[in-house]
Amino acid sequence: MQAVVDRVQPFIAVAEEQAERYLTKKARKRFLQATGPFLLVLTFIEDGMRIFLRWSEQYHYMTGRMGFGSVVGTTILLFSAAVQLGGSALVIRPSSFRPSRIKEASYALLGFVALQPFMYGQATDLDFMCRSITLAGGFLLLIWAENEKRQMEEERGLLMGEKSAGADRLQLSGRLLLTFIFFFQAIHSEAGGLHSVLTKPNLLNILSSLLLLSLTLMVCVGFKTEWSALVLTIVLGFSNIYMYPFWSVHSRLVDYYKYYFFQTLSVMGGMMLLTLHGPGGLSLDGQKKSL
Repeated sequence: MQAVVDRVQPFIAVAEEQAERYLTKKARKRFLQATGPFLLVLTFIEDGMRIFLRWSEQYHYMTGRMGFGSVVGTTILLFSAAVQLGGSALVIRPSSFRPSRIKEASYALLGFVALQPFMYGQATDLDFMCRSITLAGGFLLLIWAENEKRQMEEERGLLMGEKSAGADRLQLSGRLLLTFIFFFQAIHSEAGGLHSVLTKPNLLNILSSLLLLSLTLMVCVGFKTEWSALVLTIVLGFSNIYMYPFWSVHSRLVDYYKYYFFQTLSVMGGMMLLTLHGPGGLSLDGQKKSL
């Protein structure tokens, strides 16, 4: 037994050294700063590129199913691609490119999120609407972060109370909107939500529903926000692979699965921003810090 321990000990030491090096708070912050905004806009990059790569299908959808004329349908598609690709490029471009246009790009993409369900006839799809609302929460957090950054750089000399009140409300709005998809999955999902608990109760769907509801409520009230948001991100990542494996479905379903797969990645990006920036003053965590 001692011989086995002696052999394993060097590997444990290396693992601890790497963990201390890469899992520090500063390292996590760098990772979240780079990955969060990128994932948040990833669905817009994929959708914008798909417009050009699958132009005939997109055009047929607009003119055939949606009933738009040729000119209107083409205009909507070009507008959609320009806003999504242009806004995404401004969000993820290197910080060395000045001036920053993250805030303006976030407002543009936020407006597109509001218009998209109506442009593509998805306004009656409850799942799609919940995802859109969740993405909106991610952009509110991104706008808040950019506001804070600009105020610090410009040194406007605002009073802390005046500065924090509006910022905390904006961050609270983003945090609450980010939880829509989790409430939807915890209550409505047929694979683990309260819907399945009521129709076909078993230990797995009861525990999964309670876990989602508990973590979501913790995010809403801002309790242990960093870790609850991080766990929700991990849960969402695993469920995304399970629910939307576009690489292994029939060709007719690839576009549908791929769209929801990338949209879920963007929701994960929003949760990463919450993990990075915290819940703000209007939260249990924020109240503890102020005491």
